[in-house]
Amino acid sequence: MTTVFHELLPESYLIILAPGTDGPSEVALADQLHCAERSGKPEVWVDCGMLNELSGEAAHLLWDAHYHLQEHYGRLVLVHVAEPVKKALLAQHLGPTPRIVPTLLDAARQVPTTLRAEARARRVVRH
Repeated sequence: MTTVFHELLPESYLIILAPGTDGPSEVALADQLHCAERSGKPEVWVDCGMLNELSGEAAHLLWDAHYHLQEHYGRLVLVHVAEPVKKALLAQHLGPTPRIVPTLLDAARQVPTTLRAEARARRVVRH
């Protein structure tokens, strides 16, 4: 798994993924999810549009990020999720699933006001 791009947006942290060329190592995904969780953003968007499959390890990392974000009043949002990727993620079915939306615009439209307010409050406390 390769991180193609990551960006800190006003209300979210965006990660765009692509299949790795050097095997199934998920180190890049783990690193980016960790950075995203520490960003203080209310949502982490993971764009899976370039993926046709998802390894069990990657699915596990996404579930871990989902739970960690929920504990800290955040949310994981998966975007452009192909059916095989969705099946691999849901095969582990570890509880309520992360939000899955068709486009980044849909993700942006669905950021709850409460998450925005909580994220702003956390940023003020940190500074």
